[in-house]
Amino acid sequence: MIDQSLLDAVKSYSANMTRPISFVLGSGEHSKRAELIDFLTKIAGTTDKIHFDAQANDDSLPSPISFKVISHIDGALTDTGIVFSGIPGGHEFTSLILAILQAGGHTLKLDEGIQKLIKRFNKPLQFQTYVSLSCHSCPEVVQALNQFALLNDDISNEMIDGALFQEQVDANNIQGVPAVFLNGKPFANGLIDTAKLIEKLQEQFPDLLAEADDAEQLEQQDVTIIGAGPAGVAAAIYTARKGLKVTMVADRIGGQVKDTQDIENLISVPLTTGGELSANFETHLREYNITLKEHVSVKEISETADENYRIHLNTGETFETRSIILATGAQWRKLGVAGEEENIGKGVAFCAHCDGPFFKGKDIAVVGGGNSGIEAALDLAGIVKHVTV
Repeated sequence: MIDQSLLDAVKSYSANMTRPISFVLGSGEHSKRAELIDFLTKIAGTTDKIHFDAQANDDSLPSPISFKVISHIDGALTDTGIVFSGIPGGHEFTSLILAILQAGGHTLKLDEGIQKLIKRFNKPLQFQTYVSLSCHSCPEVVQALNQFALLNDDISNEMIDGALFQEQVDANNIQGVPAVFLNGKPFANGLIDTAKLIEKLQEQFPDLLAEADDAEQLEQQDVTIIGAGPAGVAAAIYTARKGLKVTMVADRIGGQVKDTQDIENLISVPLTTGGELSANFETHLREYNITLKEHVSVKEISETADENYRIHLNTGETFETRSIILATGAQWRKLGVAGEEENIGKGVAFCAHCDGPFFKGKDIAVVGGGNSGIEAALDLAGIVKHVTV
């Protein structure tokens, strides 16, 4: 289930932990329980900063193959609100590692404005995130909600491997991942990222996320770039190289490129992935004095009396800029027909790789006959009963 190279990586990463953590397992019997115990035992065996006792169970956890992450803060055991139901392998192994590191005191990867916003919640928010271990877009959602839980004691997040909890998947009519439920009700489906989670929270709880008086304000910028795909990243680097004060505002670095699996047509790079290329974008950006405002969005742009612009962010922050470059890029194309929005994640999907297994043995339609449409149809042909393009 977990090879030595991954265990060596856990041991190496644990050097960044400033306090211990513990895994606590749910009680009961399950066919996968022994495998989960072996998985957690091997991880805990890599360092004395990770504790696990298979006999110490918590009856309040949702299943025999659920476990929670406990942080040791100043000698006291503190519930982080992070729960994994299933064995977080595949793409979700990264989510587990980040949960371990961040519960162990490592710096969170969220913008300071977002962190302050999340800390202001004063009502219980219980998230459940259904995933597939082969879904490459699910970990970002799990990792964001885990960080929300670490920031606020009223927030919790449970990652649920849909393959091991088929009854719940059927009962909730889940036909696409990630599928996020909040306090037992559907909250978000399909193509979700941290910025969209914040946006939906602001829609649902406008009073809780009102602008804060303590929001820090940036000094006036020469250039503000909205969007962080290839064009936005290039614009930021070139303007910073000219000695200008540059801020980049984006929901995520990489933009839609981040969703691409294999990239084989980037000159001088025979093969890379969207995730790797996006990580390289961020590395390159951080070589320059560029202010990065990731996972946030622009609510409003207004003109100032001296003919500059004022940027209003959804975190409550505002700042002035002399110029703006819009690099908002492309988005998934929707049909705009009745029933489309309501059924995203319930039969309407955008990612054949992530959601294809949910349609096994069914007749499906792929709308679009370009490269992406035909590629999706070919991927699905080996899974579903019949594909109509």
